[in-house]
Amino acid sequence: MSVKGLRYTTLSILISYVLSACAAVPPAGTPLTNQQRTDAQASCIAQHTAAGAIIGGLGTFALDAILLGRTRGDRVAAGAIIGGSFGFALAWGRCLYLFADIRSYPVADTAQTMQQTGYMSSYGSYVKFSSMDITPELAAPGGKVHLNAVYYLMDSDMSKQISVTETTTLYYYDYTKKGWVDLGNASDHKTVELGTRKGDMNFDIPKDAPEGYYRIMLRVAAMGKEDYMTRDLVVRKA
Repeated sequence: MSVKGLRYTTLSILISYVLSACAAVPPAGTPLTNQQRTDAQASCIAQHTAAGAIIGGLGTFALDAILLGRTRGDRVAAGAIIGGSFGFALAWGRCLYLFADIRSYPVADTAQTMQQTGYMSSYGSYVKFSSMDITPELAAPGGKVHLNAVYYLMDSDMSKQISVTETTTLYYYDYTKKGWVDLGNASDHKTVELGTRKGDMNFDIPKDAPEGYYRIMLRVAAMGKEDYMTRDLVVRKA
């Protein structure tokens, strides 16, 4: 295959990837019924997994074309299978906003928070996690986990409302890379009162999620400051 032909093939596959990754999936923040959420999860996972297979097949196709001057169907198929496996792990992260139900609410006002933390107005803007727990720490594909966290938001101007962003990021431990891979995140933006807040998150694990070690990070950003905490999760079939 000529370089020109490879370029056209690359372009067509990339266009297919973009179309498959964007079609018919509701944007973040869309109100969904339980059935709509379930359908959207399946659609989002399928689209991103297919994209991974396309990219895996493309990689092998391009490598053969460049190095060998020809392509082999068995190698392209193998690349697609590997890409599909990688694509599923990425798909879970890319579709995280459909699997994570994140809610937060105030549990203490500024006066109570000052007593609990020793905060003083001279500290200025203050964003700090107090705790975070995950239950259970070992779960099976298709199961659920629950996260709860407590964090503080304080400022020298005790009366103001602030804009806060709560972000949940999913990581997977890749033994081949000997490190954590960022799979994707889900964010929630809101305007809140200062004080102590509690965050609750119900987290669905896809039934076909690869077994392994995962890490969930909660990050809070407000007033130009941020803090985060992480908890590890093991996904293993019963």
